[in-house]
Amino acid sequence: MPYKKAYLWVVLATLLTIPAFWRGYFGRMPEVGWELHFHAATATGWMILLAAQAWAAHRRDKLALHRILGRASLFFFPLFFASAMLVVWSMANATAFGDSIIYEAHGEGLGAYDLLSVVGIGAFYYLALKERRSVHVHARWMIGTLFVLIGPMLARLMAIPLFIALGASQAPTDIFYGALVLAHAIAFAIAVWLWRGAPIAGKQPMKWVSLLVVGQASIFAVARLSDGWREVFMAMGRTDPTIWLLLGLAIGAALTWAGWQAGKVPGSKTAAPAAGAAV
Repeated sequence: MPYKKAYLWVVLATLLTIPAFWRGYFGRMPEVGWELHFHAATATGWMILLAAQAWAAHRRDKLALHRILGRASLFFFPLFFASAMLVVWSMANATAFGDSIIYEAHGEGLGAYDLLSVVGIGAFYYLALKERRSVHVHARWMIGTLFVLIGPMLARLMAIPLFIALGASQAPTDIFYGALVLAHAIAFAIAVWLWRGAPIAGKQPMKWVSLLVVGQASIFAVARLSDGWREVFMAMGRTDPTIWLLLGLAIGAALTWAGWQAGKVPGSKTAAPAAGAAV
């Protein structure tokens, strides 16, 4: 089983979300909408689940717990996926109706960024289920779902020292852009490092994680220049969020079912996981 200390890094990333999202969420919890509370709960829950699975996977007496948590993810993932869809809607709503200078300048870019992130979450979890019998491949696809969360967290952390150092001379929107670029440079470096250290069987997942990180930064830069996309994105923000909640639940459930079916051994009805497999 790869990444013996992965659970410590996931716990660290979970803790870092508090200062990273303090200004936008934790410091103003009574003011924000239900969709952000839903996302905060499910995203935090997903990170805790990944940490607990990684911890249990490296302890022979905890492999049963590892499998239980893996099966729990089958039910939890649709909620997490739906919350990610709701975050895209909340960004669209803030771009259309909000008074944030960040969304005024970058709303459409952030929306395209998060839509690609949603695609990445779904694809990586589907592939993790499909490859659940290959430990090195499965584990890295699961780690890939974490990278979707790392970019936004690092961007907000990078913005703190940049605002302190450059706040008097640079526009907040430019500082945010710079923080995003810096965050993705760090995330890309981590992904490439993990790719280089992976065995042949595990290189494919980390290659796609690296490409996703590049794609996030690229689509943000391009989409923010499109007036047409901005209009489409703001139109999304004028719809009922319940639509996106239900759509996210349906897509998340479909991806979970499809991934589980794809990972079954031909001719097996139960397709019980091999020893050390996650689910």
